[in-house]
Amino acid sequence: KLDNVVLGFKELADYESMNPYFGALIGRYGNRIGGAKFTLDGTQYQLAANNGPNSLHGGAKGFDKVVWSVEPLSSVS
Repeated sequence: KLDNVVLGFKELADYESMNPYFGALIGRYGNRIGGAKFTLDGTQYQLAANNGPNSLHGGAKGFDKVVWSVEPLSSVS
């Protein structure tokens, strides 16, 4: 028997007000970036802090905050 076992809410408003990250994409990165900054190839990048002094799960505009539109790429995708 097939059944939906994915945790989630029925209404978009519930995701916006009670975000337990059900069905969320992790990005641009997962976990915390300490001090909300990092260095890559000699260049230091400053991120928005959203978890005390750190940046957590993509920051205030992480992928979990985006309402995505999807479309099939083929009839079997």
